[in-house]
Amino acid sequence: MAEQAAMPQAASFPVLKGNAVLFSSFTFGQIGGWLNPVPDDVIAVGLVVSARPVGLAIGFLQSGKPRATLTSIVVAPTFRRQGLGRRLLDAWQAEASVRGASACTASYIEAMSGREGLEALLADAGWTAPRATGLVVVGRVGRMVDAGRSWSSVRDRLAVSRTYTFDPLELTATDVAAVERYLADPEAADMLGPLHQSEHLARDFSIAIRRDGRLVGWLVAAETHRPLLDGTTKEPAIRYLEAYIDPLHRQSGIMVGAYYHCYARQLALLGRDSIAVYYTSHENRPRMVALTQRRFQPIAERVETILSVSVSLIGLENDAQDSVNKFNVYKKELTNNNSIISA
Repeated sequence: MAEQAAMPQAASFPVLKGNAVLFSSFTFGQIGGWLNPVPDDVIAVGLVVSARPVGLAIGFLQSGKPRATLTSIVVAPTFRRQGLGRRLLDAWQAEASVRGASACTASYIEAMSGREGLEALLADAGWTAPRATGLVVVGRVGRMVDAGRSWSSVRDRLAVSRTYTFDPLELTATDVAAVERYLADPEAADMLGPLHQSEHLARDFSIAIRRDGRLVGWLVAAETHRPLLDGTTKEPAIRYLEAYIDPLHRQSGIMVGAYYHCYARQLALLGRDSIAVYYTSHENRPRMVALTQRRFQPIAERVETILSVSVSLIGLENDAQDSVNKFNVYKKELTNNNSIISA
């Protein structure tokens, strides 16, 4: 006999503010750190049944853009198949609309556990069909550096160090203006830049790329503690979040030199077996994707395809305001009953 879904239960979907760590078990990795306190640019909506947290949808507003990114959405197993996931997603989208987003995006690994359920949920809510948008490469930094050292073009590009430099990420007012200008580049549409990263940057591995002293790009990184290879791997890992180079310098190949510089520093500080993770986009950086597949995929521990989906929020204004009104009523009820949420 097919398993029967549990009877729907009364549920509330509060927008989380302040200290919301009681919901941290419903997300992963460093994202849980966004819940104490919840930053202004983070959109976090909880699922509460019988006055206890049983789910979370969390993401963030993209800086300077009318767009929000959904990072994760989770409902506790015993509360699934009751329509609560869809209601939680609707509440999150409504809050994104209230905060000015006209569209939402989400990205995930093709091999992700639970992918089918996520895609079914998003499709039911009108999100686009998934499409491949990039690659994530996971490798041991020693092999990456060895590959760079044996690559004559990398040596040649690094030989022009008097022209290009890879400086610690310390930005002047002129640099900040340059970053904002670069972020207006259509090829930077999916970027946050070194000023707006939601995660704490690993300064030892985040650099400003300069030509003759002028900022022409950046490579920013963060430590990551998610399992990257298998359940027993404990080597330190650095995730290279974002790389950008001025369009005038894209044909120079100097970005390869920038990665090599950071990998060599990671090798020196963390050892050959430390893990390096980086992402490259099919849409904006097809040459880097081709280079990755040719040069790094053979020596990487794992290469994952990234899928992306999106949805328009135009027309949700009334639903969004209704969500706000319901939250205000719910918050008042919680305040009168020793609220589990700091708002």
